[in-house]
Amino acid sequence: MFETKGTHLTWQRVERFLLRGSGLTPARFDLMHALGKKGLKQSALWRRLNVCRSVVCEMIQALERLGWVTRFRAADSRTWIVRLTRRGRELFERTYARCVESGDATMHADCGLARGHVETNTRAVREQLLWWCDGVQDVFRVQERSARRDLYLWHPEDYCFHLIEPGDPPGDIPVVS
Repeated sequence: MFETKGTHLTWQRVERFLLRGSGLTPARFDLMHALGKKGLKQSALWRRLNVCRSVVCEMIQALERLGWVTRFRAADSRTWIVRLTRRGRELFERTYARCVESGDATMHADCGLARGHVETNTRAVREQLLWWCDGVQDVFRVQERSARRDLYLWHPEDYCFHLIEPGDPPGDIPVVS
């Protein structure tokens, strides 16, 4: 368990490094990514991020103060709709282009999975990691898999063609919309 927690904290450190200078934390980046172009109901947002309601509520309030998101009541007057503001959208898109579309995030992930050897093909390691992660999540999942939509494509079949072929540029990294 300590190794798993340590790995999680290491990924968080790498994400903070990649996001440096943007004003975004990994959690803020994920929330803004989850909102997409159209926004989401607040109840759908905490489910999609798989965190508790209060965490999302506090984060939305912080992002509202920064002018990056806005929220308003839906027609039923009970549901909150959360959307990125123009300023928030520009910040997110700029940061996404710099960190993800550039291939930097993938390069760092591959470097970690290949124990520092960036020239190593990490497909087998990714598949093994995903197998283990899926197993743990299937046993201890809070929500049914069918009720969730993943924010990031992590299945090797979905994206590794674009990312790990030696000598190929990263190209377009698929995004779940």
